[in-house]
Amino acid sequence: MLSFSQTVFKVLILVVATVLFIRHASEIQAAQSQVGIITAGLLHLRTGPSQDHPSLKILRKGTKVRILEQIDGWLKITYKGQIGYVRNRERYVHIMGTVILTDKQLKADQVNDIKRFREKAENISIEIKKGETEVQMFTKKELNIINNLNHIDLVLNTARKKASESNTDLITLEKQLSVTTAASKDLVKKIEENEVYAAKRLVSLYKLNWLGRLNVLASSESLFNLLQHKKNLELILSHDQNTRENLLKDKLELQMLLVRLNTQKKEKLSLEDDLEEQIQIMAAKRAQRASLLNDIRSKRTLEIAAIESLKQAAKDLNIIIKSLSSAAVPSDQIKKKSPKDFTSLKGLLNMPVTGKIVDYFGPYKNSKFNVVNFRSGIVIQADRGEPIRAVFGGKILYANWLKGYGNMIIVDHGDNYYTVYAHNEELFASKGDIVEKDEVVATVGDTGSLIGPSLHFEVRHHGKPVDPLAWIKKG
Repeated sequence: MLSFSQTVFKVLILVVATVLFIRHASEIQAAQSQVGIITAGLLHLRTGPSQDHPSLKILRKGTKVRILEQIDGWLKITYKGQIGYVRNRERYVHIMGTVILTDKQLKADQVNDIKRFREKAENISIEIKKGETEVQMFTKKELNIINNLNHIDLVLNTARKKASESNTDLITLEKQLSVTTAASKDLVKKIEENEVYAAKRLVSLYKLNWLGRLNVLASSESLFNLLQHKKNLELILSHDQNTRENLLKDKLELQMLLVRLNTQKKEKLSLEDDLEEQIQIMAAKRAQRASLLNDIRSKRTLEIAAIESLKQAAKDLNIIIKSLSSAAVPSDQIKKKSPKDFTSLKGLLNMPVTGKIVDYFGPYKNSKFNVVNFRSGIVIQADRGEPIRAVFGGKILYANWLKGYGNMIIVDHGDNYYTVYAHNEELFASKGDIVEKDEVVATVGDTGSLIGPSLHFEVRHHGKPVDPLAWIKKG
C-alpha cells in the first residue's frame, strides 16, 4: 500500500500530466486555428479585451498572428508565446479563415515556442522521476522511524528483563549474606567462649605440671582412688585436647566464612551496578520512546506509516496463528483440566484484566484520516503491572515478542479456539505450558503499544477473529 506522501505525489503527477495534455491540445488546436494578418500600421496587443488594459507590445503591419477566440469585438490572439487582445476590425486585423499550418508554414518564433514547450515537458518529466526517488527515500525514512520504535521497545524489554533478573539475584544474595553474616557472628562468639575456656585450662595445666602429676596421684588415699584420679585426669586432658582442636577448626571455618562473605559482598556490588545500569538504560529508552511517539502522533506521514505498520503486524499475527494451528492441543487433554469446553462458556468468561475497554472489535473509521480500518480484538486500558489471567484453561502455543504487539501470549483452548494477550510487560508462562482458568500468565505493559499500558485481547476460532465481548460476562 502506498504511503500518504506517495499517494499525494501520484495525484500531483496526475494533475501535471492533465495540465500538459490540455496545453498540448491547445498547441494542436492553435496550429489548426484561424490566422490573422495585422493591417494597421501599429497595433497595441493588450492584456485584456479593453482599451483600459495595458499594452504588452506593438504589432507592426503584416505581422501574422493566431486567433484563439473572438470576444465582444475583440480578438484573443497569440504571438511569440504571448497571449493578448486586439480590436476585431478589418482595418486592424484581416482574418484569413481556418487553416492548417505545417511546421514549415509556422513562423520561426512559433516553432521555437513548441520546442520550448517540449523542453519544459522533458524537464518536468525529469523532475517527476527525481520526485519519485525522493518519495521512495522519504517513505524508507518513515519506515525506518517506525522500525526504530520496535527496536527501542526490544532494547527496553531486554533491559527490563535483565533488571528484573538482577533484582531477583540481589534479593537471593542478600538472604545468603544475612545467613553467612549470622553464621560468622555465632562462630566468633563460640570461638571467644572456647578461647576463654582454653585459657583457663592452660592455667590449670600449668599448675598441674608445677605440682607434678605424681604428686597429684600420690595424694590418693587408696589404690582405687589413685586409679579414679588417673582416669579423671585423662578425661580432663582429652576434653581439653578436643576443645583446642575444635577451636582451631572453628577458626578455620570462620576464615572460610569471611572469604565467602567478602565474595558475596563483591557480587552484591556487581549486581547493584548492573541493576543501576539497566535502570539508566530503561530511563533513556523510555525518554527516547516517548519522544518518538510524540513525533509519530504529531506528523501525519509518520502516523499513517505507524497505522500501516500495525496492519502488517496484524497480517503477521494471522500467519503465526495459522502456523500454530498444526500444534493445537487435542480437546480431551484440556477437558482433563476442565470438565467444560470453551464453547459452553460463551458470554460467561471473566475479563482477562481489571481495566477499562477503550477500543472495540470490528471496523472503525479513523476520522483524522477518513479511512476505515478493522480491529481484531479489544483494547483494555489498565495499570502497569496489573495481573493478566487466562480466561480459560489451555496450552501456551506462543510466548514471545511480535513486532507491533510486543510480548504476546497465545493460548489454545481446544476445538480450534484461541485467545491472544498482547503488549504484556512480564510473561509468567512459556510455550508448551498447560494453564488453568484464571491463572496469571502475564502482567500489563506497553510493549509494542502506541497508547501506553494496556492489554490487546482477542478471541479466535479457526484462526479468524471474533468479538471478545460476545464471550465475556456482562458487567
